[in-house]
Amino acid sequence: MQPKGIETLNQGVSRRRFMTGALAAGAALTLADKMAWAQQMATGKLTAKDIHGVGVEPGLVRMALNENPIGPSPRALEAIAENMFNINRYSFGGGNMVQTLADFDGIELPPPPERRQSGGGGFRRRRQTPYFVTAGSGALLSQIALAYLSKGGGEVIEAEHGYGSVMGDAEDYNEIGIQTNIIKVPMKNYGHDLDAMLKAITPKTTMVVITNPNNPTGTLLTFEEQEKFVAAVPSNVLVVIDEAYIHFVKDPNYKFAATLATKYDNVIVTRTFSKVFGMPALRLGYGICSQAIQEKLRFYSTGGPNMLAYVAGEASLKDRDHYRRSQEVVWHFRARLEDEFTKMGMEFIPSSGNFMMVDLGKPSMNIMRAMMQKGVMVTNRRREAFPNWIRVSSGTEAETEVFLDVLKEVMNKNI
Repeated sequence: MQPKGIETLNQGVSRRRFMTGALAAGAALTLADKMAWAQQMATGKLTAKDIHGVGVEPGLVRMALNENPIGPSPRALEAIAENMFNINRYSFGGGNMVQTLADFDGIELPPPPERRQSGGGGFRRRRQTPYFVTAGSGALLSQIALAYLSKGGGEVIEAEHGYGSVMGDAEDYNEIGIQTNIIKVPMKNYGHDLDAMLKAITPKTTMVVITNPNNPTGTLLTFEEQEKFVAAVPSNVLVVIDEAYIHFVKDPNYKFAATLATKYDNVIVTRTFSKVFGMPALRLGYGICSQAIQEKLRFYSTGGPNMLAYVAGEASLKDRDHYRRSQEVVWHFRARLEDEFTKMGMEFIPSSGNFMMVDLGKPSMNIMRAMMQKGVMVTNRRREAFPNWIRVSSGTEAETEVFLDVLKEVMNKNI
């Protein structure tokens, strides 16, 4: 039997060793990648075999899933390491997550409610804030569909080539006999046609969904366009604004839609920690909306994020350096591809997300397969409407160069 205190001491040593090893390994990997890239560029062409991307097996350039190529914040990893030895205990609430979100977004919260006496002890009422934290924004979008469409007779309006999560749930409801009307509004210049979406609203409309920046096209609506649209939408119609990629907008003066969600009771803005914060596997997201919307969603809630997601999320929000690095990698990626696609004479859609769509001028499936054989993974979202296009997600500088080299090599073959 160990003397009292040894177990705690060993646990502390284990924590420190884990954090030191994990963070050092991440730093060494990044340095090795840079050294390998520099050497290969000096002596010959870089290939997928020379790449060991963060969070992916060596030899694969994964640029298909809109992931963060530099990984999560080191502070998030440290927070996970500090708390992972406590997962044998239940965790209650999200700590300071809501306040940290508000500080990040520049939203002023009301003060916490006072503790009231009830019988033998005090209790605290729920603090009413515009934040509704969930296990990923995908789960939140499904929860919205469940709350507003699952009883049948509803109607959802979305851009024809928007993200399509809520429409997908509506289609599933229809398949099991829950009648939901789906209106797909054609896009204008690959973006949302808000005038057409407004005209499509009927007395039966339950919600309108906007993805901004849009996925997969990457187009961006201005704040003014959204504000004008929201003001014209009937107050009984829910407006969902999915801002999964909003942090990749480069204009420093761009205004996010959060103020619309705090001003209008029928607006919810959804966000995720999967993109700029690089934590899709942890499943952490949130909505900004009124108390009326939150109460409706809470009725259909089956639980929130886990404790490790909470602490990693809080740490990520406080790491502004990593946030900026994630943005700059994407901005460099977009500029590099715009320049190269222009030289190649290819049509592309300027993007405000961490991805870009490009027209290859020939069926894309065979091109994608040939690229995959060389270790480069891309995708062709909305294949029926865009049979010659691919969508490529952001990569590191080395990954981007490999993608471009392989794309040129494959395009020059008779495929």
